[in-house]
Amino acid sequence: MDSKLTGITANKSSIQIAFTYNGMRCRESLKIKPTKSSLKEMVRKRDVILYEIAMGKFDYLEHFPNSKKAQLLAGRTSCTLTVSDMINDWFKAGQGEWEYSTKRGYISKIVHHIEPNFGQLTIEQFKPSIFRDWGAKVALSGKSKNEVRSIMRSAFQELVYDDDIALDFNPMDRVKRYKHVKKEPEPFTADEREKILDQMTGQVRNLYEFAFWTGLRTSELLALRKCDLDLDRKVIFVRKALVHGREKGTKTKAGERTHELHKRALAVLKDQVKLSPDNQERIFINPQTMEPWRDDREINYKCWQPALKKSEVKFRKQYNTRHTYASTMLTLNRPIAWVARQLGHSSVNQTLDTYARWIPENA
Repeated sequence: MDSKLTGITANKSSIQIAFTYNGMRCRESLKIKPTKSSLKEMVRKRDVILYEIAMGKFDYLEHFPNSKKAQLLAGRTSCTLTVSDMINDWFKAGQGEWEYSTKRGYISKIVHHIEPNFGQLTIEQFKPSIFRDWGAKVALSGKSKNEVRSIMRSAFQELVYDDDIALDFNPMDRVKRYKHVKKEPEPFTADEREKILDQMTGQVRNLYEFAFWTGLRTSELLALRKCDLDLDRKVIFVRKALVHGREKGTKTKAGERTHELHKRALAVLKDQVKLSPDNQERIFINPQTMEPWRDDREINYKCWQPALKKSEVKFRKQYNTRHTYASTMLTLNRPIAWVARQLGHSSVNQTLDTYARWIPENA
């Protein structure tokens, strides 16, 4: 580049001026077609900016009235970029890359926590202490607070990278992650399992008996298809999950697995295949509509909760069918690596962290 054009960059339709202000790198683009005369004018403009900065007279907004960074640095009422604006821009930019269930989770956190508590603040007004104060008062788990923190951090990071704004630092980096106390699994005993199943009939009993004897996640159960079965080899292929009525991949890459069927699971599956209509690809369907179940919430409210109430067994979420399978297999001295593969865990350590206390001492 011509030495006379230091700090000036041109493309086909605009000219960018680069300078440093208050220790912050600044780049401002002007939609001016680069010509010999316009480039000279921009050089003179940059010289004026550098002079005013040196003399302490620089007015960012006067030079660049439409600049986001100018609005942030001006400290005036014209500084209108709010946390709400920032979050909305971040969401619009990223939503095309996210799973449907991920978007739903983000929307929930934004609507219920970010917008009402921080949305009205400008970026300039927002301070890490404001978030810490919220975290100290709100009745949320550490996991949920960290999810809100993660959204805020990702959105602020975009402003750090934004050439027009280029925040010096991400304020959320000054908020520590909250401690998440992982809840201990509470599997059902063999007696409790049978009491629950005794309150179910037909296809509903098949669904939950299969859940108890495979340990599949509920979303994996509902997505199971006829093409995923190999009854001769006594295995199923776990490849899909059904979340909020939409089919997606398994929770993790390790979740894609070949699962060896326990004899009770195999017997239930053979019975259920006979009940599934020829025109339905899914294995487990709603016996009232003969259509596939929409999601885990539907079977929870219609099937799981009523059966648990009738059985008088202490209430636990239906996900505990998975914990019951894992603890049962370990108690029977099945190898920990085999159990990890059956569950679709990414490592044996994950299985040990969750279920170590069910491994017999002589194993």
